[in-house]
Amino acid sequence: MVRGDDHSNWEQVLMYLPADYRELAEEHKQLQAQWGNAKVVEADQLLRLIFLHAGANLPLRQTVAWVAQSGGPKLSAMRLHMKMRRAVPYLHALVQRMMQPSMAARPELWGGYDLLAIDATAVCGPGATGTDARLHTALRLSDLSLVHVEVTDVTGGETLKRFPLGADQLAIVDRGYSTAAGIAAGVGRGADVLVRVNRGALPLFDRDGVGVNVLVRLRTLVSHRAQEWPVSIHPERGTSMPGRLVAIRLPEREAAEARARVVREEGADASPELLEAAGYVALFTSVPAERLSAARCVETYRLRWQVELLFKRWKSICGFDQLPNYRDDTIRAWLYAKVLLGVILDHMGTSLVDVFPAAPIPRAPEARSPSPRPLAANPWKLTTILWPVLLSAIIPMGLVDTLAALPEIAERLHQETSAHRPRQLEAYRDHYVPVENC
Repeated sequence: MVRGDDHSNWEQVLMYLPADYRELAEEHKQLQAQWGNAKVVEADQLLRLIFLHAGANLPLRQTVAWVAQSGGPKLSAMRLHMKMRRAVPYLHALVQRMMQPSMAARPELWGGYDLLAIDATAVCGPGATGTDARLHTALRLSDLSLVHVEVTDVTGGETLKRFPLGADQLAIVDRGYSTAAGIAAGVGRGADVLVRVNRGALPLFDRDGVGVNVLVRLRTLVSHRAQEWPVSIHPERGTSMPGRLVAIRLPEREAAEARARVVREEGADASPELLEAAGYVALFTSVPAERLSAARCVETYRLRWQVELLFKRWKSICGFDQLPNYRDDTIRAWLYAKVLLGVILDHMGTSLVDVFPAAPIPRAPEARSPSPRPLAANPWKLTTILWPVLLSAIIPMGLVDTLAALPEIAERLHQETSAHRPRQLEAYRDHYVPVENC
């Protein structure tokens, strides 16, 4: 399909995929002809088409023209579109295969827990006025490795029910996961939960079954030291679940910043109680006090920010928020392809390293050994370097060959465009306005 270094670089990318990625393609019937005359007959060809389209944010027509001119399969943009729609289960299976548990966790630093920061982020397509899809992600904090990713449409809510949690794992989540049902699902699988309290969505009760007024408890905090109270939650199904309400008063500067965020988000609807509550961090946890103290719970929750930084890197550097179309099925395929490239990127910079050492020991510069996991040491800068290198390995032709083939590529694009017949879209976005009326 390609020559020289272009081929060796692509082979290097394939080495990061699961060993059975070709068998998985057969299992998910990705290489069978839909209307006879199969043109994509190898998993390598299919993945390169999908990676080039999604990774490089390249339109379908440019993708098929470039691949065809490089010696790859010759297919139409519509055929690639149909293959993207069928590839969702296959891409999802590849992502899950590549996110096996790592051995780099240091549970002895955190009460024996493997810490997982869990969150979701919204992505939007062109011209969108709201969310088109969501990425639900679990990130292991000890080595910043992905352990679970799921793509859903706009109706996919934030809940711990969708994550495969297990024993000795601690799920660290924000207010969006603050529901009794979701917490019960996580704890029911053997994990523990550390969640920021949403006072409207997570009722708490004392030992006598009387409802706890969280804000009243927070007002008793007179210092910036963490305190705790025994509480319980009452899921609609199942028995009550004991836990602890852990809280700390923020320093005035941080409290002022938190209130400013509330005003930006809520505007005139920000109530006095909401602004007052912003001056505290209130957490519910199922973790026993002998494993993590109240102060340690607060420290642990602050580590959750790493998953939001991951989303920022993905969107800012890798273009995860540049959805190319409106269809839910192709959006999911495009996002799974992006996530798969993100996991490959992570594996390129991965090995074993302690991200949160208990007591760093200063050493002279000449005595420092290179980090076995450089991406975890400085993920933002190194992602900026690795992402374009990864894309260059996916591109089927180098600069010299592309320039030489440019007239033929232009002719293929012209033929593809000429053969395209405008079709009436079945649905428009609610805000769509015809051009002649603008």
